[in-house]
Parts: sequence; C-alpha cells; structure tokens
Amino acid sequence: MLSFKDRLIPIITAGKVILLIDWDNLFFRLFERFGGEEIHLEARIKKLLDWVKQDIGPLFGDCGFVFAPEHMALVYQEMCAKNNLRLMVCPKRKLATPKINPKTGILIKEEDTVDESIIWFAKTMISHPDFKFLCLVSGDSDFAPMLKELRENGIMRALAVPTIDSLSRTKQLIGLADKHPATQKKMLFRLDGKI
Repeated sequence: MLSFKDRLIPIITAGKVILLIDWDNLFFRLFERFGGEEIHLEARIKKLLDWVKQDIGPLFGDCGFVFAPEHMALVYQEMCAKNNLRLMVCPKRKLATPKINPKTGILIKEEDTVDESIIWFAKTMISHPDFKFLCLVSGDSDFAPMLKELRENGIMRALAVPTIDSLSRTKQLIGLADKHPATQKKMLFRLDGKI
C-alpha cells in the first residue's frame, strides 16, 4: 500500500505554478547590486523560468505574470513578451491628501498599486483547481499574510528573491516557502547568482 506522501506527490505535482513577479522589487534590487552594466536582466529571468519549470512544475497558462508600474511596463514589454511573461500594468493611484511613505519617510502624492495587485490576483486564483503552487518573486514582507492564506488553502509556496539583501529584515518570507513534496528541497531561488 502506498504511503500518504507517495499518494500526495502525484496529486500536488499535477497542478500548475502561478509565477507572480514584483517587477519593482526585482529590478531595483538587482540594479542596486549589479548596476546597469552587469544586471543581465533577461538572462536572470531565463534562469528563473528554467528553475520553476524544472524544479517545481509547469506554469499556469504556460506563462508568468509581471506586475509593474506603467513606466516600467513600457520599457520591458518586449523582453517580457519574448519570455512568455504577461505584463499586468499597475497604475499609480493619486492620493486626495499627500501622506508620508512609512518606509522612506518621503511625502508622496501618489501610491504604488503593484503589491495590492499581486495580492488580489493570488487570492482570486485560490479556488482555481489547477492552482497548486505559487512562486513569488519578491523580498517584500508585505506578502507574508498572502502566503499564509495560501498555505491555509493548500497552495504550496516557492520564493524567488532578487538578492539576499532584498528580503525584509525579518526574513519572514523564507519561513513561508515550502519544501517541494517530491525533492524535499526548500523552494527558494536567488536571482543574484552567477549568470
């Protein structure tokens, strides 16, 4: 008789991976680390896609989803299309009353909608029967509640961080990444490795 684990692995691995990329977090952290000359963004994206497909499973809809503000979406749309990444444009929201950004201390008149768009998308997909894995590309701890909710709904979680420094100080996200049921390796990938 098959053990519970042996029966569970084929069921889990039969699902699809939803790849959600926080483009601001990915781009700016890699740019800080490597600068414009050494960033090799497309090569890093290809390594990420290879890792997801080889170590986790097939992509939902055979594509990943890039969430980016308008100005960045325009600049990288060709590279995204070439690598089968769907751009989800997240326009900035104008604030009726300017406020202080709690992370930077700077007065802002408009706010980013990338994180909330990623969270909304992931929560919307929870009930899809093919959604078995989420691979989040970000180091932002704002996603911790979303990852906890996905765990409660039986969704396995992988994490790809732009750089080790891009993880928030608490490193809370690493604790929310699962071990792959087939390999027992933590589903964690760093984009700042060798190209």
